[in-house]
Amino acid sequence: MPSELRAYLDESSVLRSADSQEYLVCAAVIPDDSAEELRRQLLSLRLKGQIKLHWTDESEARRGKIVAAVSELTPMTAVVTHISQRQNKTERFRRKCLETLYYELMAMGIQQVVCEARTSAQNQKDVAHVVALRGQKVVDRDFTISHCRGGDDPLLWIPDVFLGAINAKHQGEDSYYETLRELLILERRTPESD
Repeated sequence: MPSELRAYLDESSVLRSADSQEYLVCAAVIPDDSAEELRRQLLSLRLKGQIKLHWTDESEARRGKIVAAVSELTPMTAVVTHISQRQNKTERFRRKCLETLYYELMAMGIQQVVCEARTSAQNQKDVAHVVALRGQKVVDRDFTISHCRGGDDPLLWIPDVFLGAINAKHQGEDSYYETLRELLILERRTPESD
């Protein structure tokens, strides 16, 4: 019997020009039976005293090493983005990305999603959003999300690395994205994107 799949989510919001921004949500899809081994391998990438890997905190040399290591782990990865005019409040964009991504994950048979924790109030809004999506029949009643701090589960580092590679590509550094591109199983914009 095949192992159950679980998705690990992270997000990024980036200015793409003076008047446009992109909100991105990435999910690393991991079989439960390989999760512990992947965690072990990811933990070995931390520097002494480092709590978690975080793209923006890493040097160029470290980014290359991390991308190479993640590409060897072969997680399947899905990315949904929303492009809009520049705004300070991005929660609506997050919800639009999550709605699209949850729908796609459901289509892949994935019922459990682990999101990187934010504030308690934001985490509660994420749960309320899933409850609303259940009512709209976007996701099944069995579809659940949980939250975990990035330092507590190394599998949350995978989507952070992918988002960093995508953002680097937009800044002219394609090599990270090209190394990881074959692992992308979905790259989509929300229907409401500009």
